[in-house]
Amino acid sequence: MLKIALVGIGNWATHMHGPALAHYANEHPGEVELAAVCVRTSVERAQEFCHRFGFQRVYTDLDTMIDTERPDACWSITPIGATRQVAGHVMQRGIPVLFEKPPGANLCEAQELADISRRTGTPNMVAFNRRWAACTRKALEWASAHGPIEHISARMLRAARLDEEFAYGTGIHLLDCVRALAEPNVGRMRSARTSRFRSAAGVWNFHVDISFSSGAAARCEILPACGMLDESYTLFGARHTIRYILPWTGGTVDQDGEAQLWVEGELKESERWSADPLHLSSGIYGEAVEFISALREGRRPSPSAEEAVDSVALAEAVQEGRDITFA
Repeated sequence: MLKIALVGIGNWATHMHGPALAHYANEHPGEVELAAVCVRTSVERAQEFCHRFGFQRVYTDLDTMIDTERPDACWSITPIGATRQVAGHVMQRGIPVLFEKPPGANLCEAQELADISRRTGTPNMVAFNRRWAACTRKALEWASAHGPIEHISARMLRAARLDEEFAYGTGIHLLDCVRALAEPNVGRMRSARTSRFRSAAGVWNFHVDISFSSGAAARCEILPACGMLDESYTLFGARHTIRYILPWTGGTVDQDGEAQLWVEGELKESERWSADPLHLSSGIYGEAVEFISALREGRRPSPSAEEAVDSVALAEAVQEGRDITFA
């Protein structure tokens, strides 16, 4: 049985990772033990979290939790500024860790985590959940079956997201997902060009053109305050097009996930996935399944801290509005 600990009980842990782990424990009885939660403060809230999702004990010190529980895996769901310290420390203690994106507050911290991963050999995984959404997996399946991709178009639209570092903190999801869609089909990123301009809302809008080693290209649009919620990806081949929309639910928005395969002008296949509950449809559960499966099977989880460095480098360049070339 895999003993799991979790660090941090903020909004993302409460609404996504906690429900996903509880769902896994219910669906796979006897496979995992949700052993402990670690928080610095808010012990009462942590106890409520444990009761809600099936964790057993609360700690306020990370090393005490590790020494006492000796977990087989740890989820580090901390603010961006704490990721390097917490996830890096857990890796150095030899505990396999899944930690939230971006892996560090900047490229330097991401590279430090990658160095720790290489040096220690501790299994780890960055929580880029778009990779594991059902619609993304279906798109990858279709792309593998229908031949070369020539162009990818992706857009992330949000309403009233006024955080100045949006491209780095959130837009990185879109940029990493484009990598995940492209690399099995058109090779590694070669370079990217970014243009950005201030919107009427006072935040940056971003347009990113990425070139890949095969000669294929991608155009990404990230608009944080354009008045609607949408995230979609389109893969264009010579005779086929794959388009999918990520699910979204919350507030007044309820949008199911959908994927379509078009071949020579005809809709050949189409699938939909209910947005509710979002921890299942968005890929949060899928990444938990992948991480646990990798540990049980003795293989390296992916994407690791090393694999995530290029996504961080790209997101940092986009946030700063500069071009970038990859080795």
